[in-house]
Amino acid sequence: MSAEAAATRPTPVLDERHLGLSVVRLAWPVVVQQVAYSAVQLVDTYLVGHLGEDSLAGLRLGGQVYWFCLAGMSAVGTGTIAVVARAAGAREMARADTTVRTALSLATVWGVVLALGLWFLSDWSLGMLGAEPEARRLGTQYLQASAIGMVFWSVLFAVNSALQATGDTRTPMVIGLALNLVNVVVAYVLVNGSGPFPRLEVVGSGAGFTTAAIFGAVMGLAVLMSGRRAVRWRPLGGPPLDPHEAWRILRVGVPTGLEQGQFNIAFMLYTRIVASMGTTAVAAHGVTLAIQGLAFNAGFGISVAASALVGQGLGARRPDLAERAAYVATRYSLIVTVLVAVVLAAFGGQITSAFVAGEGAQEVVALGRKLLLIFAFAMPGLAVNLAFGGALRGAGDTRWVLAIVTFCNWVVRLVPAYLLAIVAGLGVPGAWAAAVLDINSRALLLWLRFRQGRWKQMRV
Repeated sequence: MSAEAAATRPTPVLDERHLGLSVVRLAWPVVVQQVAYSAVQLVDTYLVGHLGEDSLAGLRLGGQVYWFCLAGMSAVGTGTIAVVARAAGAREMARADTTVRTALSLATVWGVVLALGLWFLSDWSLGMLGAEPEARRLGTQYLQASAIGMVFWSVLFAVNSALQATGDTRTPMVIGLALNLVNVVVAYVLVNGSGPFPRLEVVGSGAGFTTAAIFGAVMGLAVLMSGRRAVRWRPLGGPPLDPHEAWRILRVGVPTGLEQGQFNIAFMLYTRIVASMGTTAVAAHGVTLAIQGLAFNAGFGISVAASALVGQGLGARRPDLAERAAYVATRYSLIVTVLVAVVLAAFGGQITSAFVAGEGAQEVVALGRKLLLIFAFAMPGLAVNLAFGGALRGAGDTRWVLAIVTFCNWVVRLVPAYLLAIVAGLGVPGAWAAAVLDINSRALLLWLRFRQGRWKQMRV
């Protein structure tokens, strides 16, 4: 790289004097980015929801399969954040570039695996979730139309992780907003058959997802190639995959991938419990999950900020600074998520009704209102969960996070969900009450692990 180019390449800085400002500066673009990504699902839910109950149920069950696909993306993404943040804190940016090149290669491989899996196994996976015949057929169409997009979505996930690790959360935000606009236009046109375009219904929703993913990945790679960010991607700057950096990424990231994978298996069983109660229950559950995704966004933004700041603090050999950053992040997370909880509790019915129309809409809205009220009681625990979970992942302490999340998913959520929803006859509200218990229990255990301080000695 020339001297002139080097001068335009920013160096990541951890601002010790203004940790609160650092958290906000890193978190708010991630919140906007996640809102944009959630809006992709909400737009699809809105467009498809007006096609009828079966279409909506097929789309939302297909969304559950998509979340399972995030396991490998999370493995690469978490490992990338932890390793690149350490390099950024130590000012070893050439090594960070090698990590980025390796991360993109790993993400591409995983994306191809996902594309093939979705194409060939989507019908089977929806059957495992208990989808009724018509919802299963429509959900399969949606997933197959989304399959190619998973390659590009996986790459974009790695790009965003690399940028966020160095403190650049604004670029992923801009990409998220842009791809959401692409999805809105393409999905609207193809779902409804506007103008000369055919009416594809749920297939049009999947095509919008794929088009947006391609656009976002190309945009993200172009940013990394420009050389104007703290990290960069040079396709010909070395081998596409460095074995040592791949091992560092996977050593930290695989536990997170397993965490995400087992969570989604558990969640599929959880969804199966809900699906056994009929299409109305599935539709209300699915719409409420999409709305709930917005509630996660503020906390998730702070989680990313905590990961980056803790990783940079440890890279700079300042574990005290990393610890302070994590507690500051937790305070901000609590404030924001409690405010969101109030909104969900007070306006759950109105929010749900905006996404449902047609036959059975009143029943779906009434049930959705109850579910959002129940979920409001999980929001403080969610804040603690995301902040300390992000801090531990940024430090590379992912094995303990895996153990905690696994225990809570299978023991604290699934068992009470079955007992409350099926045995006690409380229905979907009983299943969601079990989710509240899970989230709050997980928050307590993650805080206790962080308080022990062993994450300060983690090597990545």
